[in-house]
Amino acid sequence: MSEKVWYKAAKIIVRASGNPLFQANETMVELLQTLLNEEQVNFLLKFRKPRLTFQELKDKTGMSDDKLMEMLNILMDNGLLMDWPVLGTSMMEYRLLAPIADTFEYSLVKFDRPLEQKKKLARIYEKMFQEAIEVTQTNYEGLLPIFKDSIPVFARIIPIEKELTVPQEKVVPCLEASKIIDEQTIISISECPCKLERALLGDPCKTSSDIYRCLHFGNMGRYFIEHNLGKPISKDEAKRVLKEAEEEGLVHKTFHDDFSLDKKENAICNCCKCCCILFQSYYRGTFPYHTLTSYIAKIDESKCVECGMCVEKCPIEAVSLIDGVSHTDDQKCIGCGVCVHHCPQNARSLERTEQREIYIPPPIID
Repeated sequence: MSEKVWYKAAKIIVRASGNPLFQANETMVELLQTLLNEEQVNFLLKFRKPRLTFQELKDKTGMSDDKLMEMLNILMDNGLLMDWPVLGTSMMEYRLLAPIADTFEYSLVKFDRPLEQKKKLARIYEKMFQEAIEVTQTNYEGLLPIFKDSIPVFARIIPIEKELTVPQEKVVPCLEASKIIDEQTIISISECPCKLERALLGDPCKTSSDIYRCLHFGNMGRYFIEHNLGKPISKDEAKRVLKEAEEEGLVHKTFHDDFSLDKKENAICNCCKCCCILFQSYYRGTFPYHTLTSYIAKIDESKCVECGMCVEKCPIEAVSLIDGVSHTDDQKCIGCGVCVHHCPQNARSLERTEQREIYIPPPIID
């Protein structure tokens, strides 16, 4: 089959993702060729629109119901598509997924994928990340305005409020995370793709003792269970994961349907500084750290003994010791509570605030 077909499919995927950093290049083609065969990549060319219903796909392909469903399931198994209920109807639409972070996540955590193929995928994704770093660092000044007015490139941009976009993630303390768990009817747990990728590359997580740290709910949870990406767990088991993550110093983040805070939560990730794709995209100079939070850390100076635990634990490096006292940069604090939980003197506390947007440009890398 002509290489042009693979590049056409790569362009369709990149265009649908709205991602300015990942290109329809040789690396993206290698990713598709690792996951798909010729018939499957030709099917992807039908997605001139990023969202199509079953009937629209049937009209475009002429396939029987059974054959079409078989094809869709293969592509969902490999993290290229996701099925999603069409609001107010009994229909499902099939959404083309962004290569980062969607296909990255779903292709790696699939339980029955051979280990050698997972290692190959990890190497491809790492190459994509390195290419993205180069794009940002080479075009730094030109990209900053785009970054400022957009959600993280790991998701599609959904314009709201006069075309300004709400960041895709929201940091939540464990109390609120537990409340979110109580509201769910479907919960799945999967391996953390960020920790898994680092382990596959020979650089395992230095923070967490367990790689099973990602929780998915509702339609997202169903998708993970049906396509062998996650397994169902109870509310009590999910809360245990949250508590373990808290003890390890991980950050709870929640994600919403269509990345809109007006819609239901569909996931909670428990993230570490050393592996998390969002933290690492910031530290490696790829993308800003951009999030919402409703909390901020405060210090009781009379209790601080300069132990430096808060400095060590802060995942966004918002804490420093100044004149012998712990100091928090309010412009960087994401209100995750990690420093509060691990302060041996109970000198730190979380305060509720109005919803705050945290935006930290990526560093310039020498």
